[in-house]
Amino acid sequence: MYQPDEDISQLISSFIASPQDPLLREQVAAFVAADPGQAVYVESRLSAWLEEGRFVRPMPSAPVMSVSRHRSFPWKWLAAAVVVLMIIAGAWLLWENQPARMLLYTNHTGRIDTLQLEKGSSIITNKGTALTYAAQFEATPEVSVITGDAYFNIHRVHRIRMRLDEHTVLYTANAVFSVHRTPAVFQVYVIKGSVMLVPDKGNKLQLTANMQAKRELHQSIQKKTLKGASLLAWKTGRLKFRNVPLEEVLDAVNGYYGLEILVPPSAYQLYKRRLTADFENKSAAEMLALLHKTLNTPIVKDSANRYYVTVK
Repeated sequence: MYQPDEDISQLISSFIASPQDPLLREQVAAFVAADPGQAVYVESRLSAWLEEGRFVRPMPSAPVMSVSRHRSFPWKWLAAAVVVLMIIAGAWLLWENQPARMLLYTNHTGRIDTLQLEKGSSIITNKGTALTYAAQFEATPEVSVITGDAYFNIHRVHRIRMRLDEHTVLYTANAVFSVHRTPAVFQVYVIKGSVMLVPDKGNKLQLTANMQAKRELHQSIQKKTLKGASLLAWKTGRLKFRNVPLEEVLDAVNGYYGLEILVPPSAYQLYKRRLTADFENKSAAEMLALLHKTLNTPIVKDSANRYYVTVK
């Protein structure tokens, strides 16, 4: 019968508390493979945790179980190790799917504000931006932008999880990126590092520096490389454009003025139009008037306070 020492008992307890830790998973797997008695001990600890549905206290000793060490039955040792490894995988999946307690943050300061998630990870938010983040972010690193603009600086060992909409989740561990979110669209623009977008249907999308992913309502995700950082205009204040595609101009003014100026699918050819314009030091009304004059196309407003650039 295997009798664990204090270090081994603490190792298993640490794994139960943080099954997402790859180093702990490797240490436990190696421990299981070394001896059948150890495999039985770990299996019993993990089984107890899974049955209770919560973390268990460290056990001072192994359960009383007889283990045959007869070399004519090596398959029993192998079977025990396989069972434990399956339980380890199940523990990891259970941890991944446990709902985190989320906190609501809304920037009511009337200016750009900063939210510190943990040491090395922070969010700069535009005025009016609303988001949620896990109360225990270090243990369950989840965050979601509800509406507005947020500039993320993420540097950590384990990746964060961010739901962009009901169909798409973003993962990253080391990246600087911006997210723009409204009921009609989400956009992700990467400044440094890389992020992975995982839609519920279709292929994963990896974004690296200067790449953007955008999904408009009822449309598929569009991925492209940008020459300018128009999506950061709310943060930089840069609203001067010279021969810039209309789509990037709208990204800039939407974030800066807190508006939704959209192009309906029937007028997508307008996105290819290039503009030269200066919207700096302009009010929202002045910007809209200048945009209308520059494009020479109608800009109409609907009942949801969205603006649409249409063709004649």
